[in-house]
Formats: sequence, structure tokens, C-alpha cells
Amino acid sequence: MRTLLIDVWKRLTPWSKSADVYANDTDNAYPERMDRLINNSVTAKSAAAIMVQYLLGKGFGAENDNLIINKSKNLKLIDFADDIADDLVKQRGVFIHINWNALYKIADFSVIPYEWCRIVRTDSNDYAGKVAVCKDWLKPKRSDIQLIDVFNPRKKVIDAQVEKAGGWEHYKGQVLFINMDTKLLYPLSRVDSVADDCDSEAQAAIYKNRLLRKGFFGNTLVVTRPLVGEGLEPGSHALQEAESEREKFQQALKDSLGAENTGGVLCLEMDFAGEKLDDAILVKQIESKIDDKLFNYTETSVRENILVAFNNLPAGLIKTNEPSLFGNSGEAIREMKRTYWENTTKERNLLITVLNQLLQQSQDYPSLKVEPLKLIDDAATDYTE
Repeated sequence: MRTLLIDVWKRLTPWSKSADVYANDTDNAYPERMDRLINNSVTAKSAAAIMVQYLLGKGFGAENDNLIINKSKNLKLIDFADDIADDLVKQRGVFIHINWNALYKIADFSVIPYEWCRIVRTDSNDYAGKVAVCKDWLKPKRSDIQLIDVFNPRKKVIDAQVEKAGGWEHYKGQVLFINMDTKLLYPLSRVDSVADDCDSEAQAAIYKNRLLRKGFFGNTLVVTRPLVGEGLEPGSHALQEAESEREKFQQALKDSLGAENTGGVLCLEMDFAGEKLDDAILVKQIESKIDDKLFNYTETSVRENILVAFNNLPAGLIKTNEPSLFGNSGEAIREMKRTYWENTTKERNLLITVLNQLLQQSQDYPSLKVEPLKLIDDAATDYTE
């Protein structure tokens, strides 16, 4: 069997004439789609939360964590770091808005939601001088798109941007774009390769829910001979009395079978051959159509694939109900934590590098250097200059 190139899905970044930006996929909705896939998958959402925690460690110490790095938004350093980590984990990229003061020091910074940002046309050197910011890229209006200069700390560049903007009071600042896929215009999401697995996990939950809520699971089928005889005149007292007796009989069946604890009772009337009681009434329990073994295999396989996508997150860090994991004073769990701390070294180093570079150029904390406190005492120190 041969796989053709056209059979393999690829995220594209075509030029959008209507918005004057490079679209993130043909519908320009790739970031939103990946974010929904993560949020709809319990494994992906849990894995993302755990990976963010491993990038932040135990924080940077209470004093540093509570430093306000953006007074207008009352944004603390630990929350800013969490915003960066969240986008690095899910989208493998982050857009950071930076405001400069007249002394060419960073006045404040904050993360712009990743799905709001797009790249404008690049020059012959593949350099894009602007980042377009819009809250809705499905049908954007030109008036809703804000263009902000890309990050460049050189004084001459900032002066030129301020002059073009009409002064410091009109200057919008700059945007620092961190892209973990340096060969691509936009990075691929961490769940890009397991998008179908994330969707499968979500759809499996929806399917089971619909079977339980709207299907025949748990119902009891009762088949009897016709309870209302033929030939009764419509509207006659005899017909009304027969139908009343039918309703009482069916209600008595439901009450006796405990219908409040089941999916319900279905009553069916049809002719039977024979004179025995067994030939006159049939009671049958409708069994569930949910194949537990099949669902268990499917859910386990997609869960494993998703965990691999999140830097091979050990399953025991998400699901720790196995008694064996707590043997030997929990050594198995500690080993998983040590392993995953190492598995997240690259992203954690990137986060800390970005934080320290911004702090070094800031007006308030130029001498501050942070490093995350390790989640476990014997984890290796991985941050280097």
C-alpha cells in the first residue's frame, strides 16, 4: 500500500488578501481548533496542566512570585510566567506585548492570547516587521486589526517607531514572538500529531453519553397480547374502559419492575400463538450496546498517544490509582517525576531565558534573575546561561 503526498494532511499558511496577514491554516483558525481539541480531551487538558506545572516548578520563591510586572493589569510575575508556559505547552509559541519608556527600558509586559496574533507580509529576508492582533480572525474587519511592531531593543529602531507613531503617547510598543518551530512561520501545536486522538477521546465520551441518555440501555421490554379488543366502537364507553385498563396494567408493570431505577419500560402488544401464560406475556431486559472492552482499548490507546505528545508524560502522573505505584514509599512516583522533569528541560529553559531577558531590560527589576524551584529535591538542575 502506497501513501500519496496528497493523502497526508498538512497545516498551510497562505497569504490572506482580505486581512493582509499570513493565515494560520487555510481557514485561519488553526490555533483555536487546537485549543478546542485540548480542552475537549480530558487527557490532553490534564497533560497540559501538568506540563505547565513542570515548567514553573514550585515557582520562583514567594517574594519573586508576587512582584507586579504590569501595574495597569496588576499582573504578577508568576502569573505572567504561567501565561507564557501555557502557550508554549499548547501552541509551542507565544506572543508577548512589551511597552518601552523614554529611557529605553521595558515599562511592562504581558502575554497576548496566541489565537489573536498573525504575521504580516515578510520582506526578501523573511523578516516581518509587524504583528497583526485581532480578537476574531474568522471574518475580521480592517478596523478591528491592530498592527504592532515586532520586538527590537535597539534605540534607533525604537526612536523611528515612536516618531512614526506620532510620539510616545501614541506608541503601541512591540511584540516578541517566540516560535519553537524555527523553520515554520507559525509553530505546530503540541497536539498536532494527535489531533485525531484528542477528538476520538472526546467523541467516545459523547457517544457513551448519548447511549445512556437516549438509547435503549437499561430498558425492559414487555410484550403482551392485545389489551384492547378489536371491534370496539370509537368513543364508546367500552373502548374507554378498555384503554383505561391498559394504562393501569402498564403502570402496574412499570411500578413492579422498578422503572425509576432503570432506563424505563417499553410495552408492546402483539398476537401470540398458544394458551399458556408464557405464550401470553414476555419480559426481556435490553442489554447495553456499549462494548466496554472495545472502549477500554480505544481510550487507553488514544491516552497513550496524547501523553507521548506532551513530552512522554508518564501515565502515573495523571492516573495514580495503581497500588504498585505507591510501593517502596512511593519511589515509582518519584522516579516518574524525576523523569518528566528531565523531559521538560527544553521548554523550561526557554521559559526562564525569556523571563530573565525581559527582567534584565526592565525599568524595575534589571538585577533580578529567576530560576524555578524544583518540584522534587533530587531533580537535576537544568538551567544554564
